[in-house]
Amino acid sequence: MALKFAEDSVNLSEIGFLVADPSDLYRELFRRLLYGFGAKKVMEARDTQTARRLMIDRGVDFLICSADLPTLGALNPPGSGLAFVKSIRLDTKHPQRAIPMIITMGTARRVSVGQSRDSGVNFVLSKPVSPAVLYDRINWIARSPRPFWESKSYFGPDRRFREVDFTNTPKRRQSDTTKAESADV
Repeated sequence: MALKFAEDSVNLSEIGFLVADPSDLYRELFRRLLYGFGAKKVMEARDTQTARRLMIDRGVDFLICSADLPTLGALNPPGSGLAFVKSIRLDTKHPQRAIPMIITMGTARRVSVGQSRDSGVNFVLSKPVSPAVLYDRINWIARSPRPFWESKSYFGPDRRFREVDFTNTPKRRQSDTTKAESADV
């Protein structure tokens, strides 16, 4: 479902949100914030199995997932929520593989943000999340959707946030060189 918005605010009343977080406190916080923003359908999951089942059974339109979402009955290394998101993105038959996804984490270190980006999320938010930042990111996704890219190891929104002119920069890809340039080497 495409996000709909009025003149200057996003209309969240018909969007099905799933908040997947192991913390009761954070699930409650996100649920209350989303209801405050006008959402009417907010589902909650405390582990990957419940989240996966809700996504299939209830038709989720937007996922807010903790980076450390556990998998029941398994050793849960840091980033198991990222593995969950990536598994959805890379599953070509998953009905919600292209929905907006926000990852939340306690500490947003550069490497963690990079791993999140590479798993296919739209945004990374550092906990604690302020209402203004959450609403801003949801609004940003609704108003400025980025094109999706697909490769063997990635499916998700374009990871670049700005357009860069590479006209006068050195070409590094083999496909960028012409036969004449290749012959000189």
